[in-house]
Amino acid sequence: MSKFTGKTAVISGGAEGIGLSIAKALAEQNMNIVLTDINEENLQKACLELEENKVSVLPVVLDVAEEDQWEVVAEQAIARFGKVHMLVNNAGVGGDSTSIESQNKKAWQWALDVNLMGVVYGAKVMVPLIKQHDEGGWVVNVASMAGMGGVPYSGAYTATKAAVVALSESWAGELESEGINVSVLCPAFVQTRIYDSERNRPAQYKSDKDTR
Repeated sequence: MSKFTGKTAVISGGAEGIGLSIAKALAEQNMNIVLTDINEENLQKACLELEENKVSVLPVVLDVAEEDQWEVVAEQAIARFGKVHMLVNNAGVGGDSTSIESQNKKAWQWALDVNLMGVVYGAKVMVPLIKQHDEGGWVVNVASMAGMGGVPYSGAYTATKAAVVALSESWAGELESEGINVSVLCPAFVQTRIYDSERNRPAQYKSDKDTR
């Protein structure tokens, strides 16, 4: 029997791309899946796909940049499955692709709030739940190869992903004694829709000049 059998994973940005692929892989290990995403329509489609394959899945709409929404995810996860064993911080945005002199404060704040603070809030809320049952667990943070070397004209994205790499290394040392393993995934080019992150940009992060 898999060591993951019957345990519960919370996945952010899980409606498509890497997040959904991770959900499917963990479901094959007989884990319960708490699938979250900011896009409710895509989330429901993803959950229907998983349910058709007999996966125990709980959908919860989540904007990772809002700490109070993470609290709601935690409450629903415990109510449905009793425990949380794994956190997959996958949600992310590409941010603006601009030159140094064209950088926009709101675009930077969007990347920081989602790519970095979304990871921080996820761990802040979920790690205590993993500690609670004393069965150990896992934290998986999805960064990028951009965070290992940098990408021209993608300063905000690169900076936030580099921060996630460093943060993961810090947490690995902090949580080792608790039996919680921390990993950071650094994909290169993967066929996802992160290039189309704009479709999910909240109004407060749009600049006055933004007409998209």
